[in-house]
Amino acid sequence: MDQLYQLSSSIQANLPDATLRKTLTLTDVFPVILCYYAHAVMAMLPGTFWFRVALLPVTIWLAWDAGVSLNFTEFLANTLGLAKDPMRITHLNFIFVLAMWAIAHKSFEWTFIIKKPIRRYQTPKDGKTLVERPLTISNLFLDAADLLFNHRGLGWNWSSDPFPREGVEAPAIPIQLLKLFVKITSLDAAHYLIQLMRPTAYRLEGDTIFDNTLEPLPRAAQVSAISLCGMVVIYSSVDIMYAVCALFGQIFLGQSASQWPRIANRPWLAMSITEFWGRRWHQFFRHLFVVFGSRPGSKIAGWPGSIMGAYLVSAVMHVWGLWGLGRGTEWTHTGGFFIMIGLGSIFERQFKIWTGKTVTGVPGTLWAMVWQLIWGSGMVDAWARRGMIANDFIRKEIRVGKLLVDVVLAIVAKARAL
Repeated sequence: MDQLYQLSSSIQANLPDATLRKTLTLTDVFPVILCYYAHAVMAMLPGTFWFRVALLPVTIWLAWDAGVSLNFTEFLANTLGLAKDPMRITHLNFIFVLAMWAIAHKSFEWTFIIKKPIRRYQTPKDGKTLVERPLTISNLFLDAADLLFNHRGLGWNWSSDPFPREGVEAPAIPIQLLKLFVKITSLDAAHYLIQLMRPTAYRLEGDTIFDNTLEPLPRAAQVSAISLCGMVVIYSSVDIMYAVCALFGQIFLGQSASQWPRIANRPWLAMSITEFWGRRWHQFFRHLFVVFGSRPGSKIAGWPGSIMGAYLVSAVMHVWGLWGLGRGTEWTHTGGFFIMIGLGSIFERQFKIWTGKTVTGVPGTLWAMVWQLIWGSGMVDAWARRGMIANDFIRKEIRVGKLLVDVVLAIVAKARAL
């Protein structure tokens, strides 16, 4: 463990200085997007292997260079005027860095890992056999565009479940808009509650969520509450981005709601760590975790290696995303969280081997909650110390969640005064 810690510390010490990034321009990111698109096109065509091999080093270098040298938030704030202070939207740099990470990994997969050209299916009718779309010129370029953003394999032959059925009718657009409003309100309310519980974390330089002026028990309760709110913020933010894309596709591109199956499945109902991360938390990067972590890990160390491999790749990705905030990164708390989740998942499987019983029910729910709170609080603290809580996820003029919390607190204050 000491050697692993020293290795991670050495890597972190040699990462580029995020404060030296320049403002992104469209001409800066055009080359990497063009190479990424070229990989997508060639992944659908036979006889392109050596062309993909030749292009791959260029694509990976461009993705790396864009991720470490370009400031996406300054582009949004200073060029497009979408924010007054780029330091209040650094979470978008987190997303930009992850996007470059995904481009590099998907391009690598399309070069060396796929065994045959990948194809998109025609949307099937009930009971009909899946049929690949004809490889016409227009389909080739349109499907390549879809492939750029399709991380889950929806509608593609490289997915184990290209057309998932949810068992319920897809909601109408007005219902989706209402749900989107609820999610935005939930995100804002949870974010505001964190700011109320730990006001110093709203400073641009960030602050720890551990208040040493409190006694151990109140401090632990406050940290747990902040960590739970942090999970709500993460869950809501991913769901909001997905919902916005789904509505855009349906309203402007004529897509059906069935083409946008939900990205998460009510994670608060999970009765084990395995269920939480395997079936209920968002599955956006699941394919990459399987390809680059689970499959190699399985060959090295069997099923424990499969589990730890996936979580190790997730750990590296999140540590790298944390660097994107602009104040360095750390492995111990951010990467360590995912390693401990992997160990918890291994324990659950080993428990079934020992006892023949699956971790589930109320005990499983309590176990999963406590284990994730213990290790998750460290990750939330790492983000808070790097200014994530100081971000304005919602513009101050339209903070409906903040307004709702203030109204509730005012009502409670009046009730206590009676």
